[in-house]
Amino acid sequence: MSDRGAVRLLVLLLAACLLSVAGPTGAAERVPRPVLDLDFPDPAVVAAPGGLIAYATGDRVPHAWSRRADGPWRRGPSLLTHRPSWSREGGVWAVDVARAGGRWLLYYATPVRGMGEHGRCIGVARSASPRGPFRPVGRAPLVCPAYARVPTAQDPLLPRDPTLPRAGVIDPSWFRDADGSAYLLYKTDRVPSSIRIVPLSRDGQSVRRGATSLELLRFEGVWENPVLTRRSGDYVLLVSEGDWTRCTYSTRWLRSADLLDWSAAETGVLVDAATTGLCGPGGLDLVEGRGGRTLAFLHGWTCHGTPLPCAGTGNWDQKLRSRGRRALYAARLGWIDGVPQVTGWLRAR
Repeated sequence: MSDRGAVRLLVLLLAACLLSVAGPTGAAERVPRPVLDLDFPDPAVVAAPGGLIAYATGDRVPHAWSRRADGPWRRGPSLLTHRPSWSREGGVWAVDVARAGGRWLLYYATPVRGMGEHGRCIGVARSASPRGPFRPVGRAPLVCPAYARVPTAQDPLLPRDPTLPRAGVIDPSWFRDADGSAYLLYKTDRVPSSIRIVPLSRDGQSVRRGATSLELLRFEGVWENPVLTRRSGDYVLLVSEGDWTRCTYSTRWLRSADLLDWSAAETGVLVDAATTGLCGPGGLDLVEGRGGRTLAFLHGWTCHGTPLPCAGTGNWDQKLRSRGRRALYAARLGWIDGVPQVTGWLRAR
């Protein structure tokens, strides 16, 4: 048997074993299958007239759409018409999409000069439709460290914090509070990582006049992809934790009574490899419906051209023979005393 055949057999055997393992609710469940088994990392999903729209990391923001969360999902082209004048070439990472002021807004992280190969800053684009096209707003970034070689951003992160790496900002995430105030959360890249928040104007296209960003959390490892919601009077923050290239990547929740003070936040794991059988479940986004119903969309690594999770250790982004890709999964969330819990997984139609 060839090495490739042996690896494939090992993956299939492991997946078969996992089918009998108890799921996160304690009942015997099958390992979740993707609702879209194509490479679709860092999904951001919105509900729109006619169905759901999902956006992914990639060249100028590829997207997919479906009438139902369980599909069928159809892959579409990139939606960002062009890079802003302050950007250089490179992938657009981990976007978020929101509706504000009668427009659909796309928040994105794009490469800039002055911060190495991967340094990025955050911009905003707008469209009349959730399926674009989205056109960049303004001649400067929305959020960008002052040491980047770009026009001064609306949130330049001043004064410079020497304890954080010069690596830029990524993972923008829009949030509207109960009083109607809008905010943007984002991550300072590399480690230690920090999650910051900045107030936005009512139309969501600029930083609120006179406002500056505030650090909410700092972690010696990697916390990224922040998503904020409100439940039972508290704020619940979901973050991805760890190395996105590995099966140990996971999703954690934190809960605080105060939007701007997370020093006493409770925390726990929402999904990881041990509780789901998935490889690297992260990049999670929420779609909240009527009556408190919540859907969670996230990515996980599948290998060898199958919908089965990758198995083992290592960097799946570099194992070309494994044909690893970050597929799209969907789950139902329940809220127990204001804490999220997966209550079931959707399967592709």
